[in-house]
Amino acid sequence: MGTPTGPRPYHHSGPGFVANHAAPDFELDKPLKDAAARWLNLVPAGGRHDARKPAEDVLQTLREHTRSCPGHPLEALWVAHRHLGDPVPAVRIASLVLASEALWWLGHFEDARTAAQAAVDADPGSAQALWRLAVALYRLGRFEEAGGRLDDLLKLASRFAPAWALRGQVRVWLDADNPEAGRADFAAAAALTSDSGTWVVPYRMAGADFQAAADAEVRVHDSETGGSSGGLVDVVLLPDKSRVERGVDPDRRWHLEGPSTGGGDSDSLFGSLGGDFAAGARSRVSFGMRFVLYQRNIENLCKDRAAVREEIRKSVAELFDAALESRAAIAIKGAPEQHAEGANLPGDEDG
Repeated sequence: MGTPTGPRPYHHSGPGFVANHAAPDFELDKPLKDAAARWLNLVPAGGRHDARKPAEDVLQTLREHTRSCPGHPLEALWVAHRHLGDPVPAVRIASLVLASEALWWLGHFEDARTAAQAAVDADPGSAQALWRLAVALYRLGRFEEAGGRLDDLLKLASRFAPAWALRGQVRVWLDADNPEAGRADFAAAAALTSDSGTWVVPYRMAGADFQAAADAEVRVHDSETGGSSGGLVDVVLLPDKSRVERGVDPDRRWHLEGPSTGGGDSDSLFGSLGGDFAAGARSRVSFGMRFVLYQRNIENLCKDRAAVREEIRKSVAELFDAALESRAAIAIKGAPEQHAEGANLPGDEDG
């Protein structure tokens, strides 16, 4: 499997990773060793090397790979695997954390969870291991468990803004009908990054207003293309949880469902920005296609009403681009694509 390319829904907001040098001793059990052997098989023979000069301190080497893992997950996975048998417990734990992050970026979310869970089992006080476990559980749609690990993490790293933001997203998933769900957590993340504006307190729009704004954008696109979408857009709060459990990104902003049953899912972790679709060359939107916008995921990116409307405009434009397979550049900027689960690991200053 090659290194993923294309748009990546992540934002790095931490300085990187600080390992726990006082980690308790532990051994990798047979199931974990078997899993590690399977992870190694993901790395092609030509990629089994460390392109950079190793640091004198093994933990420093692992730290450097953790910081740059999204750009070279296969190399990071190879480096992590090499150090899983290190005699120093802290190095083995750091290797599991790095393996989890690399597997996450490669789209192997259950394996990412396995590696992170092993690290947490070995050292329950590792903020880095708890973070990787929480983001893996979130991506698998196991939201209650992810929330529990975030609770544990925030007791250790209360200044790690991405953890507050992700716990806000978890609470939205657990209580989507409540517009106040997660607000305190989003506010905590925003307060910690007030100088950069990285995280926002989402603006919640009434369902009828959101629907009206979406329908208006569809009519604008229909008038500009001289065609018809065959119907207005459907607005739902969030993707169906069963689809998330099957691999759909829980942060998707939109979905294009084809005329056939079950159409519209992409298997790529880094598919079209914001949405997923089954493409087919068309001159106009095919009859029976269903446009879906996920209200909460759009709102989660937006600090005010104007930003929500702009994000709706961008999402509808992307839906039309996907439906027509025009591959046109989307000129609408919209809100920054900030996703907490893609953030770097917590460090000492986050405690």
